[in-house]
Amino acid sequence: MRNDARFLSYEILNQFNNKTKLDKIVEKVFTKYNPDYLVRSRCRVIVYDIIRLLGRIDFIIKIVSGKNPKQIPTPLQSILRIGFYEILVDEQTPDYAAVDSSVNLAKSISNRKSAGFINAVLRKLVRKNNKELDWVDSLSNHEEWNSMPDWIQSRWKKKLGSEGFIKMIESVNENPPNFIRIQQKRNNLEQIIKDLSNDGIDTEIFSESFLIIKGGTSKVLQTKMFKNGEISIQNPASAAVVDCLNVSEGDFVIDVCAAPGTKSLYLSSLVGDSGKILASDVIKERVEMGKKDVDRHGKLNIKWKVRDATKDDYPMTDYMLIDAPCTGTGVLARKPDIKWRRKNSDIQEMSKKQFDILSHCSKFLNNNGIIVYATCSIEPEENWNVVDRFLNLNPNFKLDNIHSMVPMPWIDDRGAMSTLPYLDRVDGMFAARIKKA
Repeated sequence: MRNDARFLSYEILNQFNNKTKLDKIVEKVFTKYNPDYLVRSRCRVIVYDIIRLLGRIDFIIKIVSGKNPKQIPTPLQSILRIGFYEILVDEQTPDYAAVDSSVNLAKSISNRKSAGFINAVLRKLVRKNNKELDWVDSLSNHEEWNSMPDWIQSRWKKKLGSEGFIKMIESVNENPPNFIRIQQKRNNLEQIIKDLSNDGIDTEIFSESFLIIKGGTSKVLQTKMFKNGEISIQNPASAAVVDCLNVSEGDFVIDVCAAPGTKSLYLSSLVGDSGKILASDVIKERVEMGKKDVDRHGKLNIKWKVRDATKDDYPMTDYMLIDAPCTGTGVLARKPDIKWRRKNSDIQEMSKKQFDILSHCSKFLNNNGIIVYATCSIEPEENWNVVDRFLNLNPNFKLDNIHSMVPMPWIDDRGAMSTLPYLDRVDGMFAARIKKA
């Protein structure tokens, strides 16, 4: 039981709240029970799918059980969420197995009365499914179906329009693709695809530097190519943010708010052994994560420091990447817990912090130097509003052209990189290239 994906999923869901990051809870549970990688992989799929569709699943639980999920004790609520997920979403698990395993889980953590409640609700769901084949689809016109807080739905309807809103909701409620970035073009893509296939990983070409993982994602971290740094897991939009800097071999780059360091590693490969990356973050634990990844890649040109980008000093530089902390609304498919942890007021708080970081860090840029200001948010308050405010108050800075650095469809009408998951098949990212006169 303790090395079973359902039990571990139950443990994680039971601890999930609106304050703690989901990945921290997952790591805590995995550290406690030390499951093998197949169980870890299955558990991650269950948990992340459930959190992604939490609003929808709870809505259906309310309809079938006649109870508001908040009125159901947390342990039973977690078991129901797993059972409803396996019956309604997961194609691997037969209905009878979903019911039996949930009932047995309830018996092991509670009592026969609780197990009876779980059994009755799940069997009612199965009967309803068998009698009314399209009853679940008929619920799609309810806002709860969107599995998104009301304040985000309201914002996105205004920003994206009704058609864009529906497509965006569908996009962030799906398990997003994972990508492999080829660190250096030492081998052709076909050979890398073949080598990965031999390791049980199915991929296809997305671009000259990226592969989409079609199957075997959990095995990537075990490959020789990953361990020696030939490949990394990175979204193409994240890499495009780095491309906006357009650095060359031998350049010195300051990467602030950099942890866990995926962009830093890409920068290090671009500047080469003769270049240098100063990567920093305000949280010591995240800096340690960055250092561990540097050890894996063996990069000697990255130095990590704990720095507060709103007030600490940096050396002068020609290139600076500010991957600013944000609400993360562009990566909700990948990090679904964000939407349940954020609130509307966070956007203004983040916007203030982002402006403070950009204003302070700009002091350490040489004349004719370049700052790339980026977020993984699609909210205008965190993107163009911050850039415009900064430029209005700092006339010695101006927008610079990125047209040759990223795919043209990713460039908005004002010249910044701006991606949307449902349009571009990548994470939602914003990046503006700013030059000091």
